[in-house]
Amino acid sequence: MLNNDWRDRAIDRRVENKTLKKRIKELIISRDGWHDRAMDYKQQNDEYAAKLNSIKKKIDQITEI
Repeated sequence: MLNNDWRDRAIDRRVENKTLKKRIKELIISRDGWHDRAMDYKQQNDEYAAKLNSIKKKIDQITEI
């Protein structure tokens, strides 16, 4: 009975570790995807801010004339 007890616990741990490793991989992929998406939004936001500033400068030049 003792021999089977440690073996069963070892099998359970192995299965649990395998599922946890799979979950970690899924989380890493998900996190990287969200990170890439956030960086794309940040870059797009920076581009829009630069365009807005150039438009504001042009409007100021027009209003000075």
